[in-house]
Amino acid sequence: MILKKNKKSPFAILRLYSIHASTQCYLHGRHPINHSKLLSGFMKSGDIINAERLFEEIPQRDVVSWSVMIHGYNRNGFQRKSMELFSQMRVSSLVPTSFTMVGVLVSVAGLGDPVLGRCVHGMILKNGLDHDFRVATALLNAYAKCGNVVDSYRVFGQLENPGLVSCSAIVSGFVYNDLFQEAVVLFNQFRRLSLVPNAATILTLIRACIKLGSRLLCESIHGIVVKISCVLDVAVNNSVLDMYSSMLDLDSATRIFEGMEFKDVISWTTMINLLVCLEHASDALVLFRHMRKTGISQDVVVAMNLISACSILGDLRRGREIHAQAIVNGFQSELPLKNSIIAMYSKCGDLDSSRTVFDQTNQKSLVSWTAMILGCVQNGYLRESLNLLIQMRGEETFRLDSVMLIGVLSACSELALLELCQQLHCHAFRAGFPQYRSVQNSLISAYSKCGDMEPAYNVFKEMIYIRDVVSWNAIINGYGINGHGEIAVTLFHEMRNGLENPDAATYLSVLNACSHSGLLEDGLVIFNQMVEGHTIRHSEDHCGCIVDLLARAGCLSDASEFVNRFMEKTGPNSWRALLNGCRLHGNVELAELAARMVYELDPGEPGQVILLSNVYASVERFQDAEALRAGMKKKELIKNPGISLINSVISHIG
Repeated sequence: MILKKNKKSPFAILRLYSIHASTQCYLHGRHPINHSKLLSGFMKSGDIINAERLFEEIPQRDVVSWSVMIHGYNRNGFQRKSMELFSQMRVSSLVPTSFTMVGVLVSVAGLGDPVLGRCVHGMILKNGLDHDFRVATALLNAYAKCGNVVDSYRVFGQLENPGLVSCSAIVSGFVYNDLFQEAVVLFNQFRRLSLVPNAATILTLIRACIKLGSRLLCESIHGIVVKISCVLDVAVNNSVLDMYSSMLDLDSATRIFEGMEFKDVISWTTMINLLVCLEHASDALVLFRHMRKTGISQDVVVAMNLISACSILGDLRRGREIHAQAIVNGFQSELPLKNSIIAMYSKCGDLDSSRTVFDQTNQKSLVSWTAMILGCVQNGYLRESLNLLIQMRGEETFRLDSVMLIGVLSACSELALLELCQQLHCHAFRAGFPQYRSVQNSLISAYSKCGDMEPAYNVFKEMIYIRDVVSWNAIINGYGINGHGEIAVTLFHEMRNGLENPDAATYLSVLNACSHSGLLEDGLVIFNQMVEGHTIRHSEDHCGCIVDLLARAGCLSDASEFVNRFMEKTGPNSWRALLNGCRLHGNVELAELAARMVYELDPGEPGQVILLSNVYASVERFQDAEALRAGMKKKELIKNPGISLINSVISHIG
C-alpha cells in the first residue's frame, strides 16, 4: 500500500502510539474508550497502517467507526478503498448515517464515476437522507465532479432554503465543468438574495473571471473582495493578484502586491512570473532578492521563473548560479525545471551545458527533447538537431508536437532539405496540424527556402480562413527570394485590398523582392506608400532595400542622394548596397566614398575591402586591388567563408 508522507509533528504520532498501547487492554473490557477519536487521529496523521490495525481489533464496530475509516481513506487519497469499505459496512447490515453518506459522496467525487453517483443517490433516497442539508450539498458536488451538471443543478433546485455552502458548491460545480458564464449568472442571483460570499466562493468566482477574460468582471469581483473585507485573506489576495496577472496588468498587480500585509511564496511567485511574462527579467531578479530578504524560501516554481528570466537576458553567469541553487535546494530531480535549464543554456549559447543536463535526464519528456532540438537549431547546429530527432523517434514513443515540428522545419529550410520538408508536411497532415497556423506558416517558409514555390503556394491557398500577416509575409518573401518579384508585388496588393494590413516585415519582404527582380518603379511606389501612410516607421533595413534597388538599376547618384537624405535611418548595410552597385557599374569615386563610410560605421567587418578591391579590378586597377588585399592580410582581417550545399553536404568556400 502506498502511504502518504506524514506531515504532522512526530511527537503527536508518538502520543497516538502511547494512547493506543495503553488502551489495548480495554478493547474487550467494560470501559471502552472512544475508538473513533483514535482512528481519526491516525488517519489525520496519515498513519493508515495503524488505523487499519486498530479498526480490525475493535470487536463490535459501530457506524461511527466505519464512517471515520471511510472519511479517513478519502482524506489520504484512497477513494476506491473507501468505497470498498462502505460495501463491507453494508454487508454488516449497519444503516449509514448522513455523516457516512457525505464520506461516500466525497469518494464518488474523487473517482468521477457518474454511474456510481446515481447508485449512491438511490441509496440516499432509500434511507431518507435526501433532505439532509449536508448530504444534498455533497451530492450536488459529487454530480458536478462527475461531469453531470444537469443532475447537480436538479439536486440544488430541490433544496428548500439553500445556504451559502450549497450556493458556493453549485457555483464551484459550474466552474469545474467550464460553465463560467453560467457560474457568474448564478452568483449574481445569489447576491440578489442577500447572500454574502465567503473566501471559498470568491476563489471559485475569480477562476471563472480569469477564464472569461473580462476586465469588467475582474474589477467587479475585486470590488466585492474589498467590500466584504476579504483583503486580509492571503489566498484571496493571491487569487486577485493572479487575476490581474492573467490580464498582464502590471500596474494593478503591483498595487495589489504592495498592499498585501501578508505575503507567502505564492504571492512572490505570481509577481515574479508576471514580470517574466512581460520580459521584465531584470525586475524579476531584483524582486527575487527582496523575497530572499524576507526569509521566504524559494520553491521549484520560483526557480523555473528565474531560469526563464536568465534566458530572456541571455545571462549565462547568473543562470549557472540559479542552477547551482536549485541543486542545493534539492530541485535537481524536477523534470520541468530541468527542461527550463536545458532551454536556458541553449538560449545563452552554451550548448555543451545544455547537452550535459539533457544527457543526465533519465526520464525525458517530449518537452526535454523539444528544448534540446530547438537549442541546436537556434545555435546553428542543424544536422545535430535532425540527428536528435532521429534518436528520439528510435528511443521514445513521443509524437511530434507543433513546437518541435516548427523547429525541425526551420532546420530543414536552412539546409534546403526538400525531401525531408515533404515528409514533415505529410506528418503534419496526418497529425491534424493543417489548422495550426504557425505550422502552416513554417511550411510556407520551408518550401520557399528550398526553392519550391508550388507546394508553398498550395499551403498558403489552403489557409484561406486562418491566414494572418505572417502567412502573407512568408509567401511574399518566398516569391521574392526565388526571383518572382512580380508575383510578390501582386500578392502584396492583394493583401492590401483584403482584410490584412501589412506590417514592417511585409514592406521589407516586398521591397527585397523588388530589389532582386529589378522592379524599380514598383519598389519606389511601395516605399512612398509606406512613408506617406505614417502607420509604419521606415527602418534602416527598408532604406537599405531602396538603396540596393537604385544601385542595381544603375541610378547611383539617386542612391547616393537617398542615403544622404535618410542619413539617420541608414547604416553600414545601405552603404554596402551602394558599394555593390558601384562594383556592378564601375563607379570608382563613389565606391571609395561608400567603402570609407562602411569602415567608419563597421570597422571590424572586412567585406567592404573585398568589394572595393573588386571595383578596382573591374576597371583594371589591379595594383590598387592587390594593395587592399595585402592590407587585409597585414591587419589579419579574415572574411567569413561562404557556404555551399551540394548533395546535402556542407562545403565551405573561401
